[in-house]
Amino acid sequence: MLILNRINKTVMKNKLVYLFPLSLLLILVAGCVKNGLNAGPDTNNYPYPLGTFQGKFTRIHKNETTLKYDTATANIQLVLSTSTGYAVTGDTVIVHAGSYGSFSENQYNIAFNDATYPTMGFPVKTHLAGVYLYTLNGLNFKITGTDGDSLSYTYDLTRTN
Repeated sequence: MLILNRINKTVMKNKLVYLFPLSLLLILVAGCVKNGLNAGPDTNNYPYPLGTFQGKFTRIHKNETTLKYDTATANIQLVLSTSTGYAVTGDTVIVHAGSYGSFSENQYNIAFNDATYPTMGFPVKTHLAGVYLYTLNGLNFKITGTDGDSLSYTYDLTRTN
C-alpha cells in the first residue's frame, strides 16, 4: 500500500510538471489573441466632411454696453473638396462673406484658411476662417465657433450631394 501511494504521488507530480507550463501557455495565448468582435472605435476612420452643404449661418453677438444679444443669419452654401478646398456662396451680401481657401480637419476640429480674408483691418462681414468644432452624422453638418466671450458662430448645414 505504501509503495502504491508513492507511485501515485510520483505519477501525479510528473503530470503536474507537464500540465503547469501547458496551462500557462494556453492562458498567455488566449490573452494575446485579438478579439475581432470587440475591436473598439477606429479613430482613423471618421466621416470626412466632403461635398456640398446648404443651410443657415447664425452669428450671435453680445453687446457689452446694453448686455443684449444681436443675432444675424444668412442662408449659405459650403462646398468642401480635397482637390479645390472650400468655397462659401449663397446669401453673402450683408452678414457672411463669400470666400474660398484651403481647409483641414481631424475627428473633432476643422480649420479654414480663407484666401479672401483682409490682410489689414477688421472685415465687415463674417469670414469662414480659423478653427471650429464640428459634428457630422451623414446628412447634418454643424460647425460652431466662438470669438472671445461675446461672439459665437453656428453653421447648421445639410448635405445636398
